Amino acid sequence: MIPTDLAARLRLLAEASFFDSEPPVQGTARVREIQARLPQLLPGQQFTAQITRALPDNTFQALVAGREYTLALNHPAKAGDALELVVTRNTANAVFARVVGEGSGTQNPANVGAQVASRPQLSPTGRLISFLLTGQPTPQPTALAAGRPLLSAPPAHGGADLAPLLRQALSQSGLFYEAHQAKWLAGRTGTDALRAEPQGQQPALARNETASAPRVAPSTATSFIGRGGEALAERAADAAQAAAQSRGPVVAERLMPVVHQQLDAMATQQYLLHGQAWPGQRFEWELEDPWREGGEEHASDGQDGWDSTLRLTMPRLGSLEARLHLTAAGVAIRLVSDDAATAAALEAAHDRLDAALSAADVPLTGFVAEVRDGE
Repeated sequence: MIPTDLAARLRLLAEASFFDSEPPVQGTARVREIQARLPQLLPGQQFTAQITRALPDNTFQALVAGREYTLALNHPAKAGDALELVVTRNTANAVFARVVGEGSGTQNPANVGAQVASRPQLSPTGRLISFLLTGQPTPQPTALAAGRPLLSAPPAHGGADLAPLLRQALSQSGLFYEAHQAKWLAGRTGTDALRAEPQGQQPALARNETASAPRVAPSTATSFIGRGGEALAERAADAAQAAAQSRGPVVAERLMPVVHQQLDAMATQQYLLHGQAWPGQRFEWELEDPWREGGEEHASDGQDGWDSTLRLTMPRLGSLEARLHLTAAGVAIRLVSDDAATAAALEAAHDRLDAALSAADVPLTGFVAEVRDGE
């Protein structure tokens, strides 16, 4: 039921709203987050930071003027370090800064030694190995006898004259030079054998003479430091360059492939070689170290042996691959050919091969002649 005084009530409400001087209540706006890294550090500003801890993302938490900052630095640091820094740029998550003097020409000479000593550095051997493994192309098979034919004509007498030459070429390839040095120190090999290898043919490096190294007089160095250290840094760089040039290269350029092949063989325990058995008859030879995986276990059960693969192309038989597994019990041979007729001819010669090996006191423990997969 409509009240009889409804009109009067509406009039009173209208008049009250008309004379009300207070503004209407507005909805609340989103509260903006208060910046935690105040006061703001500006690019180019120099400040002192006390490192409190290192963070997992390679940044650092530090105290600057009593406030906590997240810093990204170009310098190694640890908790407790007090660093003089210059802001390079700001992001929402961190302040990027560099140590005062680094990246510019105004470095304090008194801090040079401490800053260089605090940087992690690889040893010369570590830098050499890093270069050989990352700065060189994929290692190629080692050339036996510098690519020259081992024999002047195809072998006679069943190839008995080829075996000692093949052994000599492998021994002089340079792959085992350090092992041969150990034998030389023990008196079990001669100097001529070492000199026959590529490393042994390298002339001795010139020894450094301390008198030839540039020196900085104490009084001169003191005057350099008084001028801001720039001349001292330049003189030190010249001295280091002169010393490096006097030492010469750690490894001769021509020996880089051999050293690279040695490192690759140490990593893979495989030796890849190639050469000419006689003029025009090229071959590839692959050897696998029998102790590359679980050597102790295999040695204890008597199943260790050498795996050797020989690849060549014969005038009559075509492309052949001979895989040999040599143990104390004998040799197992798998011959792989691209042609079915060649595989059949090899299988037919099984008995002759068995007899020849038995005469050499090397029992044939297994034999397979097959066509290569996919042919």
